[in-house]
Amino acid sequence: MNDTLKTVLISLIVAVLVQIFLGPQIMKMTGTLPAAPQQVLVQPAPQPLPAPQVIVEQPAPAPAPSPTAPDYRGITVKKARSLAGAQGIVIIEDEQRDAPDKRPGEILEQDPPPGTVLTTREIRVVVAKAKEDLKIPTVTGKTLDEARVELEALGFEVPEPIAQDSNRTPGTVLAQEPKGGAKAPSGTDVKLTIASMPMLEVPKMTGKYLRTAKADLQNIGLELGEVRRTEHAEHGEGYVLRQEPAAGTKVPFGTAIKLTVVAPN
Repeated sequence: MNDTLKTVLISLIVAVLVQIFLGPQIMKMTGTLPAAPQQVLVQPAPQPLPAPQVIVEQPAPAPAPSPTAPDYRGITVKKARSLAGAQGIVIIEDEQRDAPDKRPGEILEQDPPPGTVLTTREIRVVVAKAKEDLKIPTVTGKTLDEARVELEALGFEVPEPIAQDSNRTPGTVLAQEPKGGAKAPSGTDVKLTIASMPMLEVPKMTGKYLRTAKADLQNIGLELGEVRRTEHAEHGEGYVLRQEPAAGTKVPFGTAIKLTVVAPN
């Protein structure tokens, strides 16, 4: 190889090496470096929107039906007011009218009529006119039902009777106020006292013998009930060990008393 060719090859190799090793510095000094790659911002994937809430509207409750007017005709205005008060209704007496075949104070007409829808809580009534003072009959000795029918037929009112212990048949009228024969306007309350089943105090039966205990119970209006027998080392046959109910308990007339007594040896 001739010297000229060698020189050319060496120059070419040197130029390549300079370009490789010194090229970036030279380009940096001359401002000819390629621009740095731009960063690419990666946007996050859009999140799905929440599903819209579905609001279900509940239907409004149906209004309560309006009350209708009860039928108060045929009963006294006093009793009607007692019934109406529990329903929040006011009874207003508008007029009294002669009605010989009706009880004094009995409702003859009402406005609004029975079954009509009430727009207010008032019912206006026409009642049978009161008669002159009436003689109160004597009802003592009669049953409560008999006394009530007789008094109400004349226009008197009979409130809840007072019960009183008595040996008379339960429900028998023992007393009345006002007394029979007195005069009072119709609508007057006649208070009755009636017989009720007497309450008796259970006597002490323990410590007695069965025959004596049975007689003592019957003498005061009680009965001998179930008799249970059990063995006992100290007491003889028929000795009362226990009783039910206990002594001192209040029980109705005719109640059976259970006894536990000593069994035969």
